Amino acid sequence: MHATSASSPATAALIEPAPHACLNCGTALHDEFCAHCGQPANTHRRITLGHWLHDIPHSIWHVDKGLPYTLQQMLRRPGPTLQRYLAGQRAQFFRPLSYLLIITGLITFMYVVLHLRPYNAQDPSIPAALQGAQERFISVFSKYINWFTVALLPLTSAVVRLFLRRGGFNYAESITVATFVTGTSHFLTLLVLPVLYLLNGTRSGQMLMAGVMLLTLAYQTWAYGSLLQGTGLSVVGRYLRGWAAAMGGYLITWTIATFIMIMLNREQIQAFIKHKTQHPTQSVSPR
Repeated sequence: MHATSASSPATAALIEPAPHACLNCGTALHDEFCAHCGQPANTHRRITLGHWLHDIPHSIWHVDKGLPYTLQQMLRRPGPTLQRYLAGQRAQFFRPLSYLLIITGLITFMYVVLHLRPYNAQDPSIPAALQGAQERFISVFSKYINWFTVALLPLTSAVVRLFLRRGGFNYAESITVATFVTGTSHFLTLLVLPVLYLLNGTRSGQMLMAGVMLLTLAYQTWAYGSLLQGTGLSVVGRYLRGWAAAMGGYLITWTIATFIMIMLNREQIQAFIKHKTQHPTQSVSPR
């Protein structure tokens, strides 16, 4: 006795698909993608080295139009780009969290591999204790830049929502906005890291990174302010709010970073305080 029944997606995987059927679920193909599971119609039956050579760059650069397209749009016209994304036109763009993690992950990689130091490590006027504190902080912080950035997103997004409230963005939309803007700001930083490597630990390198900070602050002001176009605010009003949102994020970042630096050097700070208490007339700093 032979029972016949329609093939389900689960059983289709055990059956040899028809020549014009989806290799994943067995559904008949009528377009470039399977109407049932979404797998591309041109998926091959066997995996070859050629597929791997195609898939590596495709996975990074071609998520629809992908990472280059998202970067280009965020650099050229951030406000309209974010408005399009929030309005549901998302197929062409990289997902915001992946966008941020890839860029900050590259920054982390370069800091760790190249041992980058964005401060002047050769300044004889800086006490040895402060130089040691800077080194301990950057050694730890550089390994976790990406996770530090993600952990701060809830706070920076709250600031963005506060100052861009005239735009009517909810908290989740503010997280999306802050994620894209932060990722693009970090991309601007990423571009100058090869130059920092040549100026590593010097006064010129420190000045370079100060310039990058001003550049990213200006970019964030522009990106956030342009989101308020059409709200009835003047140009000055829009960009003052954009500047406040950007500055609020910077202040939160620097406050948390300072706290981490203090915690990493708490033993040295305690020793310094103890020394000053016992020897109030001496000015020797612990190394």
